[in-house]
Amino acid sequence: MKNIIELVSSSPWYRLIGMKPKVEGDRIVVELSLDRDKHLQALGLVHGGVIASVLDSAIGLNVNRELAKLGKTAVTAQLNIHYLRPVREGKITGTGKILHKGSRVAVGYGEVRNEKGELVATGTATFYITS
Repeated sequence: MKNIIELVSSSPWYRLIGMKPKVEGDRIVVELSLDRDKHLQALGLVHGGVIASVLDSAIGLNVNRELAKLGKTAVTAQLNIHYLRPVREGKITGTGKILHKGSRVAVGYGEVRNEKGELVATGTATFYITS
């Protein structure tokens, strides 16, 4: 699992946005310390795309962690998000888990929480298994 973390952490998108994946127990979580100069939209709230990226990554990393055991990988085919609470500052953390693993698709669930532990967004994602 450490190789996955190192590979993802060095990717251009993770470096650009500032996402930090890490292992917590038997899962991977994605943390993002919010930067007022990069992550806010015009109303001073964290942009929904930032939250979506953390959610997609948290679900996807955990789906791929399971698929890697079978020598397979997957990419996001669909992402559904419910935004529940705005965020202005601090840190957000995304968690995810696999719900279904088929021969061609996998489905996962995830949550994003603020640093107080309050639920910011939930979502599901479908992944196309590529290999």
